[in-house]
Amino acid sequence: MARTINDIQQSIITDLQTYFPKLSTSKVAEWRLWTYVVAAAIHAFEIILDLFRQEVDELTTKITPGTKLWYAEMCYRFQNGHTLVFDKNTAQFYYEQDDPDSRIVKVVAVNEAYKMISIRVAKTDGEGRIIPLDDSERRNLTDYIDTIHTTGIPTTIVSTTADTIRYNLEVYYDPAVPSSVVREQVGQALETFKTSLSFDAVFYAQRLVDAVMHAEGVVTVKVVRLEHKTSAGADFAPVDVLAELAAGYFEYAAEGNTLTLTSTKSL
Repeated sequence: MARTINDIQQSIITDLQTYFPKLSTSKVAEWRLWTYVVAAAIHAFEIILDLFRQEVDELTTKITPGTKLWYAEMCYRFQNGHTLVFDKNTAQFYYEQDDPDSRIVKVVAVNEAYKMISIRVAKTDGEGRIIPLDDSERRNLTDYIDTIHTTGIPTTIVSTTADTIRYNLEVYYDPAVPSSVVREQVGQALETFKTSLSFDAVFYAQRLVDAVMHAEGVVTVKVVRLEHKTSAGADFAPVDVLAELAAGYFEYAAEGNTLTLTSTKSL
């Protein structure tokens, strides 16, 4: 972790005073100014190293076969209708043709069950709605995963109807921004949030609030009610902190959602 500029500067000053005891003790001495310049440069370099280390760690996790991130990444790379080819030089499977349009998987959730990896996936339709894979697509993805996955670890592919989230939110907004703009921005934030879930198939209430908070004009958000239901469930259950998504993704309820906008002027 990068040290602060002050910590680095104090370390430099201590070393210099140890080896050069006759240096001026004035706090505005020129040599002290140079220690700050050097400390700032070292601090910037250490930040770059931290970012580099983080990027390397993320890439390593992604390319390490058998990790949850690896399974998620491989699902996103799946090209429906294309044949895998084995490269003897790299000992890896690949597609001869790069076809982005055939990468149908848009949502992935990977969980470790008892002696099994459960992979829940979904695609989007022409209107951007998240929907399950059809039987043919699911079989093709299953064959793909069976081909590339780590030997000895069984996997199961699940693609079912979405879980349902029902909300009642009270959004307080800056009156300098028109309420119509705020409502539109909040609606877009809620839609974007659906496809930005992490790959662990968990809905976190706070992350929904955070998504709304980033909408233009929003000052704060009050959650009046937040509920969850699986496709097989009959009733909604309250969401306190989190809800595990059986399908790995969710849609908002067709009815019962409430979004109330209140100007901060009325507080």
